[in-house]
Amino acid sequence: MNIGLAQWHFFAVLSTGGLILLALMWFAWHRVIGRREAERRIAAARVRSGHVPLEIPTVRGRLDDLGETPPDTLPEWFIQGKGEHAIVDEQPRIRIRYLDPHGKKAECTIQVDHLDVQKKIITGHSELPGDIHRLPLHAITGARIADSGQRFNIDLWVDAVRVARRRRGQA
Repeated sequence: MNIGLAQWHFFAVLSTGGLILLALMWFAWHRVIGRREAERRIAAARVRSGHVPLEIPTVRGRLDDLGETPPDTLPEWFIQGKGEHAIVDEQPRIRIRYLDPHGKKAECTIQVDHLDVQKKIITGHSELPGDIHRLPLHAITGARIADSGQRFNIDLWVDAVRVARRRRGQA
């Protein structure tokens, strides 16, 4: 195996090019991850400040129910009392995927009865009589709104419920 200088040069250029390509891919990948993480943190901060994003289950309700007075910058139909705002639904009907206590994947549709923010547990019932589910939030792997099938983030929903309860003085 007699390798000449030209072949060594070719292998050196090829390996250097490969290393540069790997470095560029690593840089781009970490930038994308950083951007996604920043977007996630911004969305969580918005929810904690009271913003209700579209992917969180909501109900329509009047501002009077919350004990707030509507600002005078609202459109006329809001001022006349016909308007409603999106309020976080604390008892949505959701389809969840979770890991049961044995570590097996399971799926069910439940009507949430109670969200314990301190213990981080969702309690709900399904359509079968006596079928009550009590699930820790860390066991839930995915959730969708049962009626529309729209995916939503459980963690953001829990933060939104926490903010809504704090605003009502229930925290």
